[in-house]
Amino acid sequence: MLWIVAAVAVVILLFVFINSPRRLVVALSRAALHCRARKDWTAAANFYRQGYDTAGKLKEPLKSRIQAQIEISWASLLHRQGKMREAEDLFRQGFSKATVESRQEHILVHQGYLCWGGLCTDEGRYHDAEVHYRQALEGDEKCGNLAGTIFDMQRLADSLIRQERRDEAEEVIHRAIALETRVVHEQLVRQGKNPAEHPVISMSLPDLHFCREQYEDARRLYQEKVAFWERQVTRPDNIDVGHLQMRLALAEARTGHRAEAVEMYTRAESTFQREWCEGHPKAVAAGRAMAALAEDAVEVRG
Repeated sequence: MLWIVAAVAVVILLFVFINSPRRLVVALSRAALHCRARKDWTAAANFYRQGYDTAGKLKEPLKSRIQAQIEISWASLLHRQGKMREAEDLFRQGFSKATVESRQEHILVHQGYLCWGGLCTDEGRYHDAEVHYRQALEGDEKCGNLAGTIFDMQRLADSLIRQERRDEAEEVIHRAIALETRVVHEQLVRQGKNPAEHPVISMSLPDLHFCREQYEDARRLYQEKVAFWERQVTRPDNIDVGHLQMRLALAEARTGHRAEAVEMYTRAESTFQREWCEGHPKAVAAGRAMAALAEDAVEVRG
């Protein structure tokens, strides 16, 4: 008889445990991440909405803390769907009450700043993008996230180039190259290898040539990067193949390779439509650049 009572008690405890708001929020957030991995943006957004509503049943300050995390993740998803205004509203709400008390929260917050900067870049608001990239950079530098710091610098340099502040951009790119070299050297030492015997090829080097408007060198290096990353079935989250394709397309155009530039803009448009969504501002920008270049080529021939 006692074992029956104990079993019932365990079932009741499991039911309470599984159905507690906090546990449900965690489960819903994980479900959203699985949907994002499959690029099922609609399903992921539904899970975030359910998680946000469930978190509303929690007590403060946990309620605001968890809802802020969901709002930032949800905002980045809406950006993926091209819902720019909704995404920015959620970014503002999330960051207004976001706290950083763990490594997981740190990663979420500073990746959120990068996403917000990307949204601003897509809308041509390059100064706003710079502000958010600097917020991400400051946070990653403080916590010693070297890989994140390198990526932040690459994004920051891009925003400065877009503002024609190339001297400042070059300084940031040099910092990124120095940090990349340091990270690789430390990895080689840990592996028992001699760094002097393994030359480091910086991932930021093509950005340096692009910043200096040395388009022939930039073209060659971007061709190598695009060819490599297009072949990878899975890629790190910080590898934006569409961005690399856009850079290569512009370098092709600036060096007189119009047909190659048009073809690369076409591939960039396809990449953005596949990895973001149909009609996303990134895809629209690629399509417009391709059309303008093709029209210009017709006028030249005429």
